[in-house]
Amino acid sequence: MSVATRQDEWKVLLCDERSKAAVPKSRRFKFVVKPRAETVKNLIVFCSTMRLPHVSPLVSSVNRRNQLRVLFVLDDADPKWLPQMLNRANLRALRNLVVHSDLEVPRRILNAWEHDAQDRLMARAMVSGDRLFVTSCVPETIELGFDDLASLRRIDVADRAAFEIAADGSFIHWPAPDIHLDLDSIRGAVDPEYREKQAAARLAHDERYGSAVAAFRTERGLRQTDIAGLSERQVRRIEKGERPTLTALRSLAKAHELDLDEYLSGLAARCH
Repeated sequence: MSVATRQDEWKVLLCDERSKAAVPKSRRFKFVVKPRAETVKNLIVFCSTMRLPHVSPLVSSVNRRNQLRVLFVLDDADPKWLPQMLNRANLRALRNLVVHSDLEVPRRILNAWEHDAQDRLMARAMVSGDRLFVTSCVPETIELGFDDLASLRRIDVADRAAFEIAADGSFIHWPAPDIHLDLDSIRGAVDPEYREKQAAARLAHDERYGSAVAAFRTERGLRQTDIAGLSERQVRRIEKGERPTLTALRSLAKAHELDLDEYLSGLAARCH
């Protein structure tokens, strides 16, 4: 599947003017009326179920050139018609197809693309039996069982489908047991290699962060024993990569005679 990348510009074809509300107001999204199948790049198409046969020649041609980014199909007819219309339009096997019943899903996907966060945010989720299906904003669908994660095992069977997705797609929340789940946790549960890479990336980040804490402290002429509220041992562990608590960060900021935001900005500058 073609994935949006940083600084891409997308062409948007609307078969229904109402779908315009799902498109971010950004220079990266350009509306087109009659795109040329042989030259258009990075095409996004919004279409209703009944209009599928009308756009299928364009969609198929652009898809063959790997320039179709996504086909959003509004399921505005009787659900039994969708498979027939996809079959008639010869689009049933299209990997870039996203069927939706309102504009919430395409809005999440395109907002994620606008911020280059499509691989970190969720578009939608559904529960079927003991399985959870999550579609990222790439879009790609990930399937896992409720027994695959300790946090999911805590959810009663009756509450499995009673979840909410954050407006920006950053997490799923089950209110009854108060469980939050992000896309990294979901990917890690089904892909051990991904989990190992993420753990290594977090470790590297923590080590850089600890080095930044130490560098900032040294620049201010502070010793590890000069941080009120933290022991020398606590400061040493943080500087070796242990994640600091919010209380610890406030103590560090105060010792540097900065407010928390100023201190965090200083650390961020030293992490790069």
